[in-house]
Amino acid sequence: MMGRHMLARDLCPSLALVSPSARTRETIALAMAHWPAPAPLQIQRAIYLADAPALLEVLREAPDEARVLMIVGHNPGLADLALNLTSGGDPHARMHMMEGFPTCALAVLEFPAEHWMELSFHSAKLRDFVTPAGLDD
Repeated sequence: MMGRHMLARDLCPSLALVSPSARTRETIALAMAHWPAPAPLQIQRAIYLADAPALLEVLREAPDEARVLMIVGHNPGLADLALNLTSGGDPHARMHMMEGFPTCALAVLEFPAEHWMELSFHSAKLRDFVTPAGLDD
């Protein structure tokens, strides 16, 4: 469902950074099955069970050519990362995100920076937050 949602909203990434766990690799494969073309993947050990500061460093090392970046990892690190990256944006989406970040949740963030290295906490706007329970089949 999330893969179809991403396609319908033009959110298919130009690069996916993925934890090496079997569950995260299965998750991204299921989503990509609904996209016209699979996204390039980088399996990164540093994502596995990482906290928000470590995940921020992973994002900061992403190639600038990747204009739409996706990270597939684990909580509580991903939830903390999304909350710490955002400052502003859609208040309803932020409230929903603060209620919980379940498996396969999607936080859509927008950054004003030209280079991923410029990314810092509180530098993004939250555009949307979607959970599988909020999607129709």
